[in-house]
Amino acid sequence: MRAHKIALLDDHRMFLDGLSLFFQGHSDRFEVSTFENPANLIHTIASGVRFDLLISDLIMKEMSGLAFVSAIRSHSKSLPILMLSGINSPPPVREIVNLGANGFIHKSADNETLLKAVNALIAGESYFPEEMMNIDDEQLHGAKNDDDYFDEPEHLPKLSPRQIEVLRLIANGASNRQISEEMIISENTVKSHLKSIFFEMRVNKRTACVRKARTLGLI
Repeated sequence: MRAHKIALLDDHRMFLDGLSLFFQGHSDRFEVSTFENPANLIHTIASGVRFDLLISDLIMKEMSGLAFVSAIRSHSKSLPILMLSGINSPPPVREIVNLGANGFIHKSADNETLLKAVNALIAGESYFPEEMMNIDDEQLHGAKNDDDYFDEPEHLPKLSPRQIEVLRLIANGASNRQISEEMIISENTVKSHLKSIFFEMRVNKRTACVRKARTLGLI
């Protein structure tokens, strides 16, 4: 029986090495490739390299995990994707499911839980811990074929690097004047950025904008 090929993606080298070491302890079952940059993994999959499972961090600096899943699904609808996160706030399970990821576990999960999730996804099932379930079974298990994942995809904000910078400053409590001074732009330009950000994030308040940006891993 051939070993299952797993792609591991995390921009924290120490965690990535630890996860890789865990799977190397099961080398008779798993063959692991590690990636620190989401763009590199997207390019690898787009070039035709095949994996049996992809395990990705939800929060990354270069690209949010949700945006990454969306990009992967444009190249492979059937590749099982398991999302990981170390954040303490509830994960965006609805968005994770709608975009086509097949499972989620917290980074604090034990080895038994990780193996259970990996085995489930490789077997064509989904895996979401019961305590994280605040959505119905139909949303989690109702999709029976690959196309079902794309019926109603969650909106992903398309923000420029400058708009992301504005978002980070907002999250730090900066006023429009402080943002303009920090970024060396006019207050009118700041307001223009905010208008575009609110439109893309589908919110109308700074607090809601920051909360959603953190949930999506944008900041």
